[in-house]
Amino acid sequence: MTLGLAGALLLTAAALWGVSSAPRLRPPEWLPMPTRVARGIYRTIRNSWRSQARLAARRRAAADVVLSLSAELATGLPPEAALERAAAGRDFMANSLGAVRIGGDVAAALRTDAQHAGLPLLSAVATVWQVSEGSGAGLSDATARLGAAALQQERMRRDLASQMAGPKATARVLALLPAVGLLLGSGLGGSPLTWLLGTPAGWVVLAVGGVLEAVGLWWVRRLIRGVEKHL
Repeated sequence: MTLGLAGALLLTAAALWGVSSAPRLRPPEWLPMPTRVARGIYRTIRNSWRSQARLAARRRAAADVVLSLSAELATGLPPEAALERAAAGRDFMANSLGAVRIGGDVAAALRTDAQHAGLPLLSAVATVWQVSEGSGAGLSDATARLGAAALQQERMRRDLASQMAGPKATARVLALLPAVGLLLGSGLGGSPLTWLLGTPAGWVVLAVGGVLEAVGLWWVRRLIRGVEKHL
């Protein structure tokens, strides 16, 4: 059971326990504003996590492409044919594959793919590709070194992610403490939801607390990303 699901269950239990006795009070007119702010922050955090996961998958795939390119070049294939074979089926290499098939500027296409997919590795490949075209230097060794360095960097990112798992879990647990407090308050005979949902002061506390919790999660995420950017 994930922490998020556990928190949802706790909130549901607290609501079922105490909301039946809560007086019906219409939410204040200003409540949607902080609610939208908190919801927007939560949505931003969620989208950021998903985006980072997709980017990590693309980085690993790009490293595999570069290493495959090096291996194909080592067998004696021409650079264009080697790239077409190594990058086959990779959506983030669409411009490069198109340039290979029509005889276009492969280096420029690699840089375009690098910019669109957020993959600096492809920019480095574009540079060595351009140097190879101008000087006749071999691509195989250069791409092998680039691919190996990219894989090493991904291993460092995974190590960092495992080390940051503890702080991330702590932040999530702390974010769930208000829900635990509601459940405990109801269990001890109090009516926290009656006060939160039935009084103007309760609405204020609920709105401000939701915004502060969302900001706290965003701040933790920002700190973690600041560390990751140094890799």
